[in-house]
Amino acid sequence: MILPARRLLIVAALWFTGSIAAAIIPSWLSIWLIIGGVALLLLTVDAARLYRQPLPEVQREVASSLPQTVWCDVKLNITTSVEQGQKIQLKDSPPEKCEYRDQTINVTLIAHKLSQIVYRIKPLMRGDLSFGQVHLRLSSPWQLWQRQELVGKAQKISIFPNFAPITQMALQTTITQAGMGFHKYRKRGQGMEFEQLREYRSGDAMRQIDWKATTRMRKMISREYQDERNQRILIMLDCGRRMGASEGELTHFDHALDAVLLLSYVGLRYDDSVGLLAFGGSDRYLPPVRSVNGINRVLHEVYDLQPSLHSSDFEVAAQSLIARERKRSLVVLFTNLRDEDEQSLQSAVKLLSKRHLVLVASLREAELDKASSIAITNQQDAALRAASANYQAKRQAVLTRLRSAGILCLDVQPQQLAVESVNRYLAIKAAGKL
Repeated sequence: MILPARRLLIVAALWFTGSIAAAIIPSWLSIWLIIGGVALLLLTVDAARLYRQPLPEVQREVASSLPQTVWCDVKLNITTSVEQGQKIQLKDSPPEKCEYRDQTINVTLIAHKLSQIVYRIKPLMRGDLSFGQVHLRLSSPWQLWQRQELVGKAQKISIFPNFAPITQMALQTTITQAGMGFHKYRKRGQGMEFEQLREYRSGDAMRQIDWKATTRMRKMISREYQDERNQRILIMLDCGRRMGASEGELTHFDHALDAVLLLSYVGLRYDDSVGLLAFGGSDRYLPPVRSVNGINRVLHEVYDLQPSLHSSDFEVAAQSLIARERKRSLVVLFTNLRDEDEQSLQSAVKLLSKRHLVLVASLREAELDKASSIAITNQQDAALRAASANYQAKRQAVLTRLRSAGILCLDVQPQQLAVESVNRYLAIKAAGKL
């Protein structure tokens, strides 16, 4: 599409002003018409030259998958075959739900020489997103016209949860050190599966002593155990409407997804199997997988999941899981618990507990904790604090009834969910409850 440039508008304004003079002084009319004819000829020639100009080639360079809430580089590589070069304006079309600096960039191109523009985007939403074509504006040789075109190709990218901090946290702590929030639950030799006999060491538990070997060897001999392996973790992920609540840049669902990935990563490193059932509008099922590389299957299964506008039916989800998985497992249910969910949740965990060990991991809004401790300076503060206390009391009552029924429960703020879920998993393995 060819549009008039600013210089053409100035020329048109001057020619229009001349028409006033020609109307006042009739002898100037012929001169005014000649000037108009010459100007029209020049405009036509300039437009034709612009139309015949080959468009620059624009190629976008961006990774096919990007991490959520991380600034990433996008490169535009531009070349032209016009010998005298070209002056252009560019504006890319990043995906929606991305933060970036919206601007038009002026570039002077040299023939057959690569020019590169680099800008940054921060994806705010997981899933499959798309770049549009690049908006290009090209000026005519005499800068009387501008040509607007779409160049380059549309491009799809996948936005994954930012998994790098999760793996770094797991590797740096080896999932046993307390420095990053993880707790150590067992020393070497205190697992549940027998590995070997060795001499007694100070600190060994009495149950480790092998009295027959001690009598035979005439010295204290202990059994050494290793962590039980080949166990199963089944993750139930609530994708209902309550999980869409925001905590900073991330939703509760994003935090729950981080917890799912960390728990899966740790479980797979412990040689356990990990399976997943998403419910509440975004229904999905991943049969249990093993090996550390299984985390890639988990990641590709959940990266594009989003919280829905549906209410979650815990009982139906439990029935679906029971129908698929009958071997005893640790079932971890990630949700945002409300007191009105109690009946459905009670029925679900009762059904699951007949065959599995159940852990309900619930996110607690950080704003509620703040509201319950604010200083009361006016009537509005008092009402907010009272409402928060009433809400939390109902929530705690539900958790208390679940725990009294033998259900393991977590109730933590979203930022703590990933680490605390892994801590509870390690404690369960240490206690030999599976």
